[in-house]
Amino acid sequence: SSGINAEYGVFNVGKYRRELVGVNMSCDYYDPNNPDGADSRRMVAAYVLTKIAEWFRDDPDASVAILDATNTTRERRNLILEKCMPENIKVMFIESALDDPQIEEKNIREHKIRCPDYQGCDPDAAFKDFSERIRNYKKAYETLSLDLDRELSFIRVSNVTQFHINKITCNVQTKSAYFLMNLQTNTQTTLYFSRHGESIFNREGRIGGDTNLTENGKNYAQKLGNFLKEKQLTDIPVWTSLMKRTIETCSYLPNQNIRRYKSLNEIDAGRCDGLTYEEIGEQYPDEFALRDLDKYNYRYPRGESYHDLCCRLEPIIMDLEKLAENVLVICHQAVLRCIVGYFLNCSPDDIPYIEIPLHTIIKITPVAYGCEKENVEFGVTSTVTHREKQTTESIERRLLTAGLVLDNRPASPGELTSSDSEI
Repeated sequence: SSGINAEYGVFNVGKYRRELVGVNMSCDYYDPNNPDGADSRRMVAAYVLTKIAEWFRDDPDASVAILDATNTTRERRNLILEKCMPENIKVMFIESALDDPQIEEKNIREHKIRCPDYQGCDPDAAFKDFSERIRNYKKAYETLSLDLDRELSFIRVSNVTQFHINKITCNVQTKSAYFLMNLQTNTQTTLYFSRHGESIFNREGRIGGDTNLTENGKNYAQKLGNFLKEKQLTDIPVWTSLMKRTIETCSYLPNQNIRRYKSLNEIDAGRCDGLTYEEIGEQYPDEFALRDLDKYNYRYPRGESYHDLCCRLEPIIMDLEKLAENVLVICHQAVLRCIVGYFLNCSPDDIPYIEIPLHTIIKITPVAYGCEKENVEFGVTSTVTHREKQTTESIERRLLTAGLVLDNRPASPGELTSSDSEI
């Protein structure tokens, strides 16, 4: 996709094929010399392309559709173009080509045999079936070529490491190329995330600020250091923000490779910085209600929104994607909501409500078709800073109390209301 800030949809042809045709399709189904299988696969492909066109027509915010399919022949790629061009949908193909048998076997065993087609199957039988499926694909396979496909926009990745890029013409395509060239697929890494130890403002229920740790926060920092020693993680790099509470947390760690990034600083609360939620509700009742109405897009007066924060964090996330080693990131609640939400494929509406407790390590491990998340707790007392999503009725009551008519309210320069579709 174009990054974490695009409205995108994923259309997996295999998922639709399982719904329309069935799950237990043998490798013979993919043999180009099997006319029934070829007709069935063509029917499913046309159906999915129709669903994509409907999605673009029905959703005014839709910007990127990801067609997850093999599309190994020019006939199939021409079908995509024929369906998309009348709908004014720009098409870019991404091909991943392998001629290294070791990489191919590794890819099948680590990823493909875990797909829904092989749930409950013996791993060796699944490996054999999928290997035969690939041989059937190869019978009709036509690679993207500068000689024959010069007019197409495409990115061709060979053996994971070599890239051939042709006719990249827009921002989405440029970002896609940037993402693929930074993606690390050959190594198994674990990403460790933690908030700083409890701060003075955490204990007082205040947002933002730049205060030091409480005694509980220092206790957590010490236990975090002990954890790194026990797990032999003292050599991994530690990334942190420029805020006192993260720097102080790092001072208790045995790790020497510590890097500070301004982009990891907490969300800027603007005029609300240093206030409690109760004080915000009293001093800025309209802002308090508007933020609950659309927490992802709402921007604090003279501050940031979660959308702004995701834009700020995009380079950090790309750096995490291309890492070939484990890393520990110590930062803040809103920042980690955005980062963890990215790796867990959460929607923008859900990101501001991801629970990121104090005094807890969150382990993210990439696996086939996603990431696994594990929380490691240390039993150190801390303040609960998570605020649940408010009900629509509660928000509407507070809007009325504030005398706010949402549809007629102009947006001031320092804020974003729900009527704004883009920042």
